[in-house]
Amino acid sequence: MSQLDVAIVGAGLSGLSAAIHLQNEGLNIKVFEASDAVGGRARTDVVDGFLLDRGFQVFLTAYPEAQQLLNYEALDLKRFEPGALIHHEGKTHHFQDPFRKPSGVFKTLLNPLANLGDKLKILALRNRHKRLTVDEIFEQPEKTTLQFLREWNFSERMIEHFFKPFLGGVFLDNTLMTSSRMFEFVFKMFGEGYAALPAKGMGALGEQLAAKLSEGTIVLNSAVKKVNPQSITLWDGTEVECSAVLLATDPVVANSIAGLDLPAQMHSSITLYFSADMPPYKSGLLMLNGEADRLVNHVAIPSNIQSSYAPEGKALIAVTILDDQGLDAEALLVEVKKSLRHWFKKELRYWEHLATYKIEHALPVKHNIKIPAKNELKPVRDFLYICGDHTQYGSLNAALNSGRTTADMISWDLATKSS
Repeated sequence: MSQLDVAIVGAGLSGLSAAIHLQNEGLNIKVFEASDAVGGRARTDVVDGFLLDRGFQVFLTAYPEAQQLLNYEALDLKRFEPGALIHHEGKTHHFQDPFRKPSGVFKTLLNPLANLGDKLKILALRNRHKRLTVDEIFEQPEKTTLQFLREWNFSERMIEHFFKPFLGGVFLDNTLMTSSRMFEFVFKMFGEGYAALPAKGMGALGEQLAAKLSEGTIVLNSAVKKVNPQSITLWDGTEVECSAVLLATDPVVANSIAGLDLPAQMHSSITLYFSADMPPYKSGLLMLNGEADRLVNHVAIPSNIQSSYAPEGKALIAVTILDDQGLDAEALLVEVKKSLRHWFKKELRYWEHLATYKIEHALPVKHNIKIPAKNELKPVRDFLYICGDHTQYGSLNAALNSGRTTADMISWDLATKSS
């Protein structure tokens, strides 16, 4: 192997984004991926004809970086309905966006978990975020999301029964200690686009990006043992020389293989997948747990959105847990079923457990968010660079953006070095 310009460690979405932009600059690159496929946290397994994303995820169509880099038509995206169902005290309440789905106005107005003022504030927030650009959002005064919602005078019922489970599913933090800048960004994305699923699962995102790279660029099953500024060592002993190294891994891995000290606090999540002959409800809405004491955060039925997620005549049900409360896999399954009996009654007895995914490093913990300007970007050491959503904020958009902006920095540094 001739000396590389850039060795990229990790074929997640940030690494693939960086690779595409570096390739477009004419640089000689390789991407070294420890696992057997690309995509990082956006992977999909096929189990008995079901598409199981590695942790329940959605794709927000308004992501600006995704719009530039992905072919939405080829992904064959199908949308969730805007809004949610809320399970509370044995009843199911509708909270649908009346501006996106006027037919849901009556049910939404009757929802006792939010008052009229709450619904008017949603409209006011929507109008605010239409005026703000993404860059402007990340320059807004920062506080916790919980403080932000309370300053906007949302009712405690609305915060407890809607925002905590809904945003808990987005942030993987139902305490709402996540930065208000993240909330404002997410709110803008939901207001300007839709949550959606690709026909072939979330793994299709990484596969589409990888297809943009030259054959042989990605080297799978190649775990990196050690990183130096201008070389990497694989676990099989292979030494790869390069002019620069880009770590496109989560911060825990980056710290381990490169001896760094990056902030590495990460949120985890657990998704239990079940199959059933019939879905427990037929709409394309998430069902949130509106109870204060919640093991289950929310339930989704991906096959209601994309029929390709389940074999014909079957439904796929995804149950998301943010805290396993110290239970092992078997005990957790028992407790989840016990909890869901209050939601779906006797139907639950016909559900078949397919798989459980525990994602330890699902999203970075972000109490404070600052997006560095281009002139503020720097390598962590001479010709050793990092990218990933942990450098910005936890989202697919941040992963793609970080890959692009870091690639631009590397291209400039290598060009000036050789001049």
